[in-house]
Order: sequence, then C-alpha cells, then structure tokens
Amino acid sequence: MPSYDVVVIGAGAAGLSAGALLAKEGKRVVVLDRSPYLGGRAMAVPDEGFTVNLGGHLIEDGGSGITKVFEHVGKELIHGEVSNDMPIWENGKGWGSIRDRYTDRTELKKVIKALVETPYEALDDWDDRSLREWIHQYTDDQGVVDLFEFISVLECMTENWYDHSASDNLYVRKMHFEERNTAAYSCWPGQGWDGIWRDLADAITEHGGELRLGTNVERVVIENGAVKGVAVGREPRILPNEFYEEEILEAPAVISTLPVWNVLNVVPRNALPEWYASQIEFLAQDKFRIAWLGLYIATEEPVTQFDPRELATWTATPSTSSSGFMFDQSAMDPSCSPPGTHLHVMGAIIPGSKGRDREWCRATMDAFEHDVETMWPGMANPIWRRRHLVFEPSFGVIQMPGLVGKYRPHWRAPNVDGLWFASETFRSRGIGTDRAARAALTCVEDYLGGRIPAFGDGWRY
Repeated sequence: MPSYDVVVIGAGAAGLSAGALLAKEGKRVVVLDRSPYLGGRAMAVPDEGFTVNLGGHLIEDGGSGITKVFEHVGKELIHGEVSNDMPIWENGKGWGSIRDRYTDRTELKKVIKALVETPYEALDDWDDRSLREWIHQYTDDQGVVDLFEFISVLECMTENWYDHSASDNLYVRKMHFEERNTAAYSCWPGQGWDGIWRDLADAITEHGGELRLGTNVERVVIENGAVKGVAVGREPRILPNEFYEEEILEAPAVISTLPVWNVLNVVPRNALPEWYASQIEFLAQDKFRIAWLGLYIATEEPVTQFDPRELATWTATPSTSSSGFMFDQSAMDPSCSPPGTHLHVMGAIIPGSKGRDREWCRATMDAFEHDVETMWPGMANPIWRRRHLVFEPSFGVIQMPGLVGKYRPHWRAPNVDGLWFASETFRSRGIGTDRAARAALTCVEDYLGGRIPAFGDGWRY
C-alpha cells in the first residue's frame, strides 16, 4: 500500500495550496480529486471557443493570502486587470456609480479610520451581528452604508442582500484598506484561471508531491480515534454500482477540502463527536447554501457605458427582486472568448431552499434573462449563451450573522488525531479562492506545529 505523510482531498484552491505548501516543507503529500479538472469550484473549461467557470470569479487577495502562497512555493500569481469602480442599478433610475452615493467623504473616512484601528480579533465579536449595525456605531450616512453593503452583495452573498455578518465583511474590508488602500480589491489572474491551478499543481510535483485526478475518495480510514489514511475507489469502474473495491493510501494525516454538504460522505460520522457532526449537518442545509442563477452571454459589442472591467451590482432586478452581479469577462481576459466578442458573466442570487425546485428556477431564470435585457438592451440578441445554476456545487455557506466565524465547525476535527478541514464552509475568513487558500495555510501550519515564517503574523483562519 502506498504511504504518505499527508493525503489532501480535493484539488481546488484549498487542496492545491495545501499540497504545494506541504511539498515545499518536504512532506510526502498526495492531492486527490475525483474530477479530471484542476480548480474545484474555480475550474475553467473550454466551451465552443469560450472559457467558462462554474460561476463568476475574481481574485480578492491584497497580497498576503493566495498571492503569498504562490510566492512561497516558487510561483507568481499575476495580478491582471483590476476593477476600480462599481456601477449600480436602481429600479426607476437606471445605472449610476457607487461613488455618487457617498458624497460626504468625511463620514467615509471616519468609518475607515475606525476599521483600520480595530484589531482583527476584535471583529470576531461581531460574528452574530450585522454589517449595518457595526457601521452605525460611527456614521448614519446612508451613502457610506450603501458602499459597504453593495460591496457585500458582490463578495459575501446571502439570501437577503442586507443581512450580512459584520465580521466576515469587515475582515476583508480591513485587509483591503491596509494592503491596497481601497474599500475593495479584485483582479483577474494574469495567467488565467486554468493557468493558476496548473502553476500550483506544478509546484506540488516540483517539490516531490503527487497529484492524482480522476480519483474518487470513498472514505477516510479512522481507527481508534486516529487517521490511518484514505480508501480510494477502483478506476475505471466497470459496474456503476461497484461497492467497496478500494485501494488504501496510508497516511497519519488527512486534510479534507470538502464542503460541509459533502464531508460526511467520506468522513465516518460516528468517528466525530455528536455535537460536531450536528454542527456540520446544520450548516449543510439547502437554505444556507450560496446559490444563484447564472448566465454567460456573448455579444459583438460592449453593453455598458462604464469601463467594461468594472463589477456591476444591484439589490433588485426589475421583476425578480434578486440581488446580483455582472462583469465583462473578456475585458478582464480577452483570451476567454473569440476575437471581436464580449463574454459577460452574471448571476441573480436566489434562496438556497429553491435550488432543488427546477420549475421555480426555470421560471425565475426566464424572468431574470428578461430583466437583463432591460438593464442592458445590448444583451437582447446574444451570439452565444450558457445558463447555469450555482447550487450543487454551491459557492459556500451564506454569510449571515450567526453562521460565520465561531458558529462554524472548527478546522481541526475534535477527538480525531490527524484530520483537518481546509474549507471555506468550515471556520475561515476571506473571499472565494483567497479564503480557501488561507484555510489551507491555517491547517498546514497546525499540522506542522508552527507558523511558516514567510507568512509573518498576519491573520489566517
């Protein structure tokens, strides 16, 4: 049986980051993923001349997170095109800039000063309170509240656009103000989404680690309260109902990057304390999934009067009352669509509880697509279109008060030696791929028994 120091489950942002970091530290590590593609929920795949993702993606790391992971393992995460403004849609008024909402910069500066002076650990006390409540300590200026809340629609999705936790949002706002001197920072990876995952995969193998795609982990092997390895299914499966034809990969440590709604499929529930397993199952409810109805629409001409690199957002479309986002992906990366075309990615956020109701989703998608034509008349006659439902896989657990920070399962499995969960759906902070990479760093350092000096004393979990 093959033997390793650590097995990492999942080859998304967290799994590839963990694998690269562990390999760099000289550990015998193997990263496993059932998909033939790298990137997990941030994979990029070709489709009739276009390159599409499972949903809209941007990197929102100011430099201390996934960017630093790349640097440490000998790679470069290129910060490409950057979004610097935010067009917002208001029903009855049309499009405008978020900058027009906060005309009193004095009030904004008061809030920024208060946030920068607040230690990160003090923000933990706001896990169960709203972003709006935190801001109102320092200002009642609605324009300042709008700025923070419109950003939260783009970054930290919830069923109700105004119902965002203070802590999860403010961690990132503070980081962006300190590292980039801006309220929000987002960029396109210069090497493309497929390129950044290839770079991390190369870092794993260049430092002696292994990567096995198309490999399904059946279960984590736990005996007497300690990890012994993982069991992987035989490939290829001849019978679709093949059962317990397994290969055991021995290892005293496993880092799982599976989200809460999948993790108990491979981690034996009875190996975990009841309270901890119940915490996982609570967050795994459909109603807590980030979900949206997504559209990729390609046009021959730009559709917006603003800089096409900007992220547009809204709190309600003309008919669906869904909050959401849109950006011109081709303006970020012209290689993602054929020459002379513009590929736009957009989404209408929906309740996770509706994700399995296909008839409701179909009707709402039709309405949303009609709304898109109202908001951007230039999209009425697309040259290419792809609809998608972001639900399974979801992009995370909604970031409502009481569902973040200390209210999520800890990243170290209690009562099991050698098991960690590097997932943004477990205890973690940040946004998207950067959040996943920081979760990986947290688990890797805990496994190593100390901080990796290159990352300094910045926040992790």
